[in-house]
Amino acid sequence: MKINLAVYSKLKTVYRFIYFLLGVSFLTAGSVDAQILNLPDEEDKKGGVHYSLVPVFGYSSDTGFVGGVVLQRFNYGDGRSPFLSNLKADIVLSTRADLISELNYERTRFFGRDIRSEYSVIAERYKRANYFGIGNETDFSSRLYNQDYYFFEKRVIELAARYRKGVTEYGFEGTFDGYIELGFSYLDASNRQEESLFAIEQPAGDNRQLLNSFGFGVIAEDRDSEFNPTEGYRYEAGIEFSGPYTGSEFNYAKVHLQLRNYVELMPKVLIAQKIQGTHLMGDAPFWKRSSLADKYGLRGYHEDRFLGDSSILHVLEARSWLFSLLEDEVRLGTQLFWDSGRVFSKNDSNRLFDNWKHTFGFGGAISIFNPDFILRGDIGFSDESTQIYIGIGYIF
Repeated sequence: MKINLAVYSKLKTVYRFIYFLLGVSFLTAGSVDAQILNLPDEEDKKGGVHYSLVPVFGYSSDTGFVGGVVLQRFNYGDGRSPFLSNLKADIVLSTRADLISELNYERTRFFGRDIRSEYSVIAERYKRANYFGIGNETDFSSRLYNQDYYFFEKRVIELAARYRKGVTEYGFEGTFDGYIELGFSYLDASNRQEESLFAIEQPAGDNRQLLNSFGFGVIAEDRDSEFNPTEGYRYEAGIEFSGPYTGSEFNYAKVHLQLRNYVELMPKVLIAQKIQGTHLMGDAPFWKRSSLADKYGLRGYHEDRFLGDSSILHVLEARSWLFSLLEDEVRLGTQLFWDSGRVFSKNDSNRLFDNWKHTFGFGGAISIFNPDFILRGDIGFSDESTQIYIGIGYIF
């Protein structure tokens, strides 16, 4: 009997992913004291500080073996909703010397004022970062990929701050907010192989570059939960600027629109939908262009598979909590998803529905001693590759 090697490879990846989920579940169930440092004294989250610390591990052909920890710290104060402060940290190392670290801190009161602040720090080092060119129809070859044709070495540091203030309330619990945000980015892509596509094309921003940005926008939302919504919506529109007036080497503006909707289709089955569009005006570096294919959309393609001047993305997920343990203190769930979208560039057709890319997949989720803490894993399939994703919380 002949075995299709591509199918066999995907089956091995599925096995590894299931093994990862079982491993996380085992570690969580067997080492509670090491991971839940401070449990709530009352039901759910009526006050106090709650910690969740979970080790993660996995394997993929792109990164090799990876291992790290995810930490989330909630401070509910005197029961403030959705929280007083929320700290998330995600640190992962790979056997190929990649480092991926992200720290996010959010607070609903800013120096005693009703202003919500959010700060994030991202530090990454990729020995084999991806670059496939600009456009929706760029070529891909598994043979060239295995020969490092699409790789370059990348080091990134990103700092961001957002301040959000309520403008008005409407309906039952709806809010309309405005926000401003500041950003700083540094990228070093000076190391590359001479025969790589990155070295041949030398896209804008291909060396050591600094970028500062300023932006503002609005958010309208009415959801029953920020972490595990079962009904409602969240809509956001904003614009980001960078140029000489921000002390940057690039001059551009980028607008974005994101629509999220949540509907409980049947008991314990949620349909979550995200529609997102971006449009770039001006001269931006390649690493600030509209990008698709990551943990937020088109899961299954290689990271940053599609770069363009504009993009549109649609994500559809069916989520369900399957069963619970320890009187609902630990919950296990699953999700199925379908991602589709495309980018636009001067090399592509401008027809909206031409040449859309599609991926699909499934995943698992576990909530431990706090309904707001959710550890999620996804596996996505595309016509080019299979990818695994691990993170804190749902992607939207």
